[in-house]
Amino acid sequence: MFAGIDGTVGVASKEKQINATPGDLLNNLEFTMGGSFEARTSKVNLIADVFYMGLGNEVNVEKTIGENTIKKSGTLDLDEWVVEGTVGYRITEELDLLYVNRFYLISAGIIIDDTTASKSVNWFDGFLGARYTKKFGKNFYTTLRVDVGGGGSTFSWFGNAVIGYRITELFSLSVNYRILSIDYEKGISDNYFKYDTFNHGIGLAAVFSF
Repeated sequence: MFAGIDGTVGVASKEKQINATPGDLLNNLEFTMGGSFEARTSKVNLIADVFYMGLGNEVNVEKTIGENTIKKSGTLDLDEWVVEGTVGYRITEELDLLYVNRFYLISAGIIIDDTTASKSVNWFDGFLGARYTKKFGKNFYTTLRVDVGGGGSTFSWFGNAVIGYRITELFSLSVNYRILSIDYEKGISDNYFKYDTFNHGIGLAAVFSF
């Protein structure tokens, strides 16, 4: 997946602004993986999805005291797990209503000089959404999906657009564009953690149907 991430990560008294393009992530990416499984009946869909990203990034901090500006540099290590379970109900041949639970596990560490701030948090969010699928031509299809919600986070939303080509009855290839916005902020002082980010990117997928 060719992804980007924008936003703010805060641990204890330290915050880091992130503005990483897909090219930046290729330079700083440590590891990423993802997968999805879907089972369907004529009316009900069950979807399981997992995504992991490990990111290492340089931190540059400026602090002004009087007329003096102090510049410091360090590193940010970020690990993000997102696990999704979805139940869908088919309203028409093309439209599904969705109820989604997402589990997040976020670990962040900021090291500046000899000072280290690190924290790991996890939470659940619940979402309501819809998915629209349209077949066109002989083998092409497109899917649009959006869901919004919250719970552990203040507010979160997800969007996905897919264009696919069915090669056989059992195998398809698709291009996907995904957006996940998370606004999470909890704790004070040394227990403070902020994860206000906007994940987005294009991915290629192989789809097996059986």
